[in-house]
Amino acid sequence: MKTQQQISQWIKTYLADILEVEPEKVDENYEFERFGLNSSAAVSLVGDLEEWLGFELSPSLFFEFNTIAQVSTYLAEMAQEENALENVA
Repeated sequence: MKTQQQISQWIKTYLADILEVEPEKVDENYEFERFGLNSSAAVSLVGDLEEWLGFELSPSLFFEFNTIAQVSTYLAEMAQEENALENVA
C-alpha cells in the first residue's frame, strides 16, 4: 500500500521529468495550473498513476484537486480503502 508521502514523491518526480527540473523544485503546495498541466498531460499522468497504484482513477482527478498535497492525501486514503477491500475478499 502506498503512503501519502510515496504518492506525493511519485507525482513530483513525474512532473519534474515533464518540466525538466529537479523533483525538489516541484512544490507539492503549488496549484497544478502553475505547472502548466494541460488536459492531455493530466490524462497521461492519471493513466501512469493508475498503473503504479494498481486501481482506477477519475480522469478529472487533477482538476478536482488543486495541489499535489491534496491529490496525494486523497489517493493515500483511496489506497487504504482498496487494501481493506482486498483483505475482506
